[in-house]
Amino acid sequence: MPKVAGSPLDALFEAARVASTPADIMDAEQAFYKALMEATVYAHVPTEPAPPDRIRFVQFIRPDNGQTVLPFFSDREQAEVVAAAGKVMIVAMAGRRLFELTRGATLMLNPNRDQLTFYPPEIGALLEGRPLGVFSKETLGANEQVGVCLPSVPTDALVLALRALYEREPSVRAGYLVEAHRGPDDSDVFLLLTLVVTKGNTERIVQLTTLELSSVSPPLALPVTMMCVLPDEPLPELCHHGIQFYGT
Repeated sequence: MPKVAGSPLDALFEAARVASTPADIMDAEQAFYKALMEATVYAHVPTEPAPPDRIRFVQFIRPDNGQTVLPFFSDREQAEVVAAAGKVMIVAMAGRRLFELTRGATLMLNPNRDQLTFYPPEIGALLEGRPLGVFSKETLGANEQVGVCLPSVPTDALVLALRALYEREPSVRAGYLVEAHRGPDDSDVFLLLTLVVTKGNTERIVQLTTLELSSVSPPLALPVTMMCVLPDEPLPELCHHGIQFYGT
């Protein structure tokens, strides 16, 4: 993402973007989400009058995956740039109020800059004061050796929660779970969750899975790392050393 500056909300977003450790990421993201709920944000509405006691917001279709999203902005200047090009008006309100009014929709913050997407389950969690969970990206080295085996810790609660989630998400074709060991002495142990996901839906599934992982009870004994592959890609060999808990 490009570096941003300006409003206090932008500064909190930048702090979350550059955080590196799981603890720092969690603290920074929670601070950003808390501020977002109270900050003034801006959205677009049509110039045509809305029906009585109703408000209509402008939405657009994402070119990368065809999803319909409702754009909103952390500052009025960004909203004005878009408004100048079309027949729309700008409305301002607290982030919490916007989430309440648009519940059930998918929202995108600063679509021309940050492109931070909020899916309906995430918006519901924020309104209810629940954490969204945290994920970070990492790259497995080409020559890095990873040992794999069947999960040695209880995974029943995790499997049930993920099955229920993916049954509502047709873009997920299959799910695999394996225990991985890496590092010089195999001391880095985690559960590797591999998902077969249709093109253009990885972002949504990673975010919704992260939200689901944050509420699994009892808490997992090992951290979870996610990997997504396309249906027409070869399934990683390591998946055959674990369990397939979803799909055929």
